[in-house]
Amino acid sequence: MDASDGSNENVLSFAHWVRDMITLMRSGTPGTVPLFESSVPEPVDMLAEVIRNAFRDGFPDSYKSVFMRNNPDISERLAARYGVPEESILCTTGATTAVSMIYTGLLSPGDRILVETPGFDIFANMARDVGVEADFFRREAPGFGISVEGVLDALQPDTRMVVLTNLHNPSGAYVSDETLAELARALEARGVLLLLDEVYRDYLGTAGPGLDPRQHENVLRISSLTKIFGLSTLRCGWIIAGRHLLRRLRDYSERADFNVSRLSHCVAAEVLARADKFDAWRNEMMATARPIAASALGEMAEQGLIQTGVPLLGCTCFPQLIGVGDTRSLSQWLSAKHGVVVVPGECFGAPGYLRIGYGLPPERLTEGLGRLSRGLAEYRANGQKRHSA
Repeated sequence: MDASDGSNENVLSFAHWVRDMITLMRSGTPGTVPLFESSVPEPVDMLAEVIRNAFRDGFPDSYKSVFMRNNPDISERLAARYGVPEESILCTTGATTAVSMIYTGLLSPGDRILVETPGFDIFANMARDVGVEADFFRREAPGFGISVEGVLDALQPDTRMVVLTNLHNPSGAYVSDETLAELARALEARGVLLLLDEVYRDYLGTAGPGLDPRQHENVLRISSLTKIFGLSTLRCGWIIAGRHLLRRLRDYSERADFNVSRLSHCVAAEVLARADKFDAWRNEMMATARPIAASALGEMAEQGLIQTGVPLLGCTCFPQLIGVGDTRSLSQWLSAKHGVVVVPGECFGAPGYLRIGYGLPPERLTEGLGRLSRGLAEYRANGQKRHSA
């Protein structure tokens, strides 16, 4: 069962799950390993160094007004990073605000959107909050790719937008720019927008600049510093889109998000000025983490505990559990009995799966995956004993 069948029986709010789990971790036994994180850790030492250097002699030149405009330094650096015109960028207070602005600024009550499943529940939930209905199309396991024809077949007459994550949340699967361009052209011919959540795309490193808004004027791309650098504290996100869509969004943002934090976006500009260092830090951490995760997951697969599928490209993966359907109960048991926290598939409309975040330092990651492996083996053994009793 998944979110596409309209049932809520096996659908669990991710936000509520995180709230409850963090409350449990804060009040429980110390030493829990959080394999539920969906980015690299916050690089506090690097951030502190950036702030010290930038503000050593007072406010830096990047401390500029953001009232009803982007911080110009951010626009310039994002344009260079993604190979797009500065005028195609709209800065926001994070990626979540960007989604809200897009829904409210471009859609009307009664419209429909088409959202992937398994997927991050915020896309459908935020749409419903503004009177927009959400339909679903499947990204099939184990590869979690997309079929252009499959997406088109799932469109309704009043579908106005298709929503995709790339890299896919939760599996980390990658859809090529060629496939996305083909989908964008087909949707444009039908008068449908394409929203690409790209908050994990930079983990690829060699993915290229992405779809050009000058060639695909029905495409909106969103991202932020939260996932690519672990800097949620800066609340700096952005939308990349063609001039017609961005004009409509700017009109809306001047009413709804017209004054993002001047200080926060100043620091974000200073970070982006040193993006090569932050990219290198993230890439080095993931280059160390991925072999550790791949080895541990491979061993779990050999033991018949999980089924793997997608190459480890981002910082999360989404293996299927063998012989376990209720992963909500399993995740609670793993936390209580083995001190390891993973996200149950019910949070993404896919019971029987676990989302594992592996963007951790090697010692912490090795410990967490070891606990997970031992916990899954014990859970299966206990289950077999119950069935044989």
